[in-house]
Amino acid sequence: MLFVLWVILTVLWIASIVHALGAGHPAPLIKGIIAILLMAVLAGMEGLEVAVIDRWNQLFPDRAQSELAGWLAARQLFVALIVTVATILAEPEVVPVLFTNYVIDENSEFFLKTFTIVWTTITVLWCAQILPKHMAATNADRYLQRTRPLLFPIVQVVHHLGIAKPAETMAKIVEKRLDWQASEGIDTGVELEAAPARGNLASAWAALIPESDPARRSRRDDRATGA
Repeated sequence: MLFVLWVILTVLWIASIVHALGAGHPAPLIKGIIAILLMAVLAGMEGLEVAVIDRWNQLFPDRAQSELAGWLAARQLFVALIVTVATILAEPEVVPVLFTNYVIDENSEFFLKTFTIVWTTITVLWCAQILPKHMAATNADRYLQRTRPLLFPIVQVVHHLGIAKPAETMAKIVEKRLDWQASEGIDTGVELEAAPARGNLASAWAALIPESDPARRSRRDDRATGA
């Protein structure tokens, strides 16, 4: 049902662009193309997070985990920026209700905002987050081969600019104030020391779709262990 809802909303979103073009307004088409391109960049960045975490030690054996943390913090800029900008750009001016003469326009601002939020949220969640993360988790090397040359340098530039530094400072202040790292007297309800290892972020995302083929599972495990 959710997929059917998304298809209907996507058709209406495209119809709104066609309606605007018919009225001689190309701006919605331009904004729509930019929004889709930004979502594609976000998809690349989301999968890159999983792939880099999974292969950090192989990619940069001489670098500390703190550098990985800084890189990941810098990558978050694109998530915040792209989701915000794409939502603004994707908002249609008018949504024609197909097979009727009714249109949702600026007089129905609540419905326009609701339409944009729902469509953008589902599209980003499915196409720009879950899908690329799972692809990167199941074959990190292939994902890095396709995305690293283009996207990795961009994140590196943001990292060197220090955009995430204020957040790091805030984290230090807040955590120190709350004595956040202290574990004494905290009842988690489980014996953490006895908990079995569950793998890394990539293995967790890869388990999203269970594999029924034992041979395929074996090949993936061999790649993960470097065998």
